[in-house]
Order: sequence, then structure tokens, then C-alpha cells
Amino acid sequence: MENFSSVDEAPGALDAVRPVVPVQDARHAAVPGHVPSAGRASQEPEAGPAGADQLGWVWREVRKRVFLKLPFSIGVADAMEAAVPISLEEAAFVVGLTSKNFPLSSHLLSDHVKKTIENILRAAAGRIIVLEVVDGTTLEDWHMVRDRRAKAQEAVLAVARQHSQSHHLDDMLNQIVGEIRQRVTCVKDRALPQVRAQMLLDIAPTLADAAEMLFPDPDAHEARRAMSRALDRVAGFLDVQPIMLAIEVERCRRQPKAPGERPAPERSNTLDPHVS
Repeated sequence: MENFSSVDEAPGALDAVRPVVPVQDARHAAVPGHVPSAGRASQEPEAGPAGADQLGWVWREVRKRVFLKLPFSIGVADAMEAAVPISLEEAAFVVGLTSKNFPLSSHLLSDHVKKTIENILRAAAGRIIVLEVVDGTTLEDWHMVRDRRAKAQEAVLAVARQHSQSHHLDDMLNQIVGEIRQRVTCVKDRALPQVRAQMLLDIAPTLADAAEMLFPDPDAHEARRAMSRALDRVAGFLDVQPIMLAIEVERCRRQPKAPGERPAPERSNTLDPHVS
């Protein structure tokens, strides 16, 4: 830490700064043998050789070096002066601004300023450190921001998993519909109404089984929408109204059957390619 003035020659200079000491307790935690008494913690950042004071010292050294690498800017200078160092974690140096001053964060987060600060920190620490700027000036404020980000990321991942599963089910349903179309095109005299009726009755159990197999809850909104699209397509192959096909599929779904048993047609299957 003593060689931060020659930071380019002293990688690892930030290793002595530990984020585990809360800012408000830094002074007392740094004193050997001292036991903090209840109610003594201050809400204002206090200096300490192993905690807040070190973070503040690092930030002051960064401020000195920024304008050696960038043209002077009143906005950047005001933002750096208003920023309060909060924590140094494994890969992040966290500073905060009060809600009143938070609009100044745009100066610190601009690409060239942020990269310059991160390069200075990286040279001192000997590892990549990302600058984090949060609304608030306490460790609790940073923890709240971090928790919100984690929850938001989990929500995004949950939506992505749901979309991935939805696409997978759509792919399987499209494959079933494609197979039905191939079977329909092989049927002789498929333009005749009685043959279309036979095909409809033969296809309905397949679609009913697909709904039960692919969707945990076939009556859920997304399941109904997916099956509706499939019914529209298959009805087009058969040249019948979708509602007619839907009625037969629903009839098959409601028909009681033993576990693992598929209802067998009482006549020869019109869609069997071996039946002429």
C-alpha cells in the first residue's frame, strides 16, 4: 500500500484492503483487543487504518491519477469528490453517491472515465477490478443493490428457462404435426368426405396423447395456445373446421383409460400406410 505512488511498479498494492470490515465499524475493528460496545457504531463513514481509511486513501490516490490520463473535467472532478468508497471485494471497488448527487454517476460510468479508473485499480491490485457506482453511501446500500441484481438475474434466467422449455415443446409438437401431415398425404381418396372423417377420428387420439405427454397441465393457457396452433394446422391438412377436430381431441382426452393404455380404434386405421 505504501507504494501506491508508484502504482505501475507495485502490482498487488490493494491486497491489504479488506471489504469484510463494515465502513461504520472500521476504526474500532482495527484496534487490537478492542471490543465494540453496543450503540457505538456511527452511521457516518469513520476512518481506520484497515478499513474505511484505507478505502478512502485508495480513492484519493485514484482521484490524483485520473487527470494524469484524462483531460480535466469539472463534472468528473465533482463526481469523484462526492463519491464515498464503500467496499473492495474480490473483483469490484464499490463507491456510492447520495441520492441528491447520484446524477453525477453518469460522469464516472462514461466509458473512458470508468476504464481509466479500472486500469488504475488493476495496476495497484494486480488483478481485474470493476468499478461499481451505487445509489447510497453505506455497506447496507451496496448489499441491497447486489441483492436486487441477483434477484433480477434469477428472474431473467427463469424466463429464459421457461422460453427454452417452451421452444423445446413447440419443436416436439411441430414434429408430431409434421408426421401427421406425411401420413395424411399417403392416404388414398383423401378428398372424399368419409375418408376425411376417418382420418379425423384416427388423428384425434394422437393429438390427445401429445397434449397429455408434452404439457404437465394441458388446460394451462400456454398449453392451450400451443395445441390450438397444432389443431389449426392439422385441420388444414384434413380440410375440416378446427372446431370439429378439437371436439374429437377433447372427446379422446375425456375418455377413461387404464394407465399406459392407448384407446384402440374399432376399425382399421385409415392412416396406416400399409392399408390400401
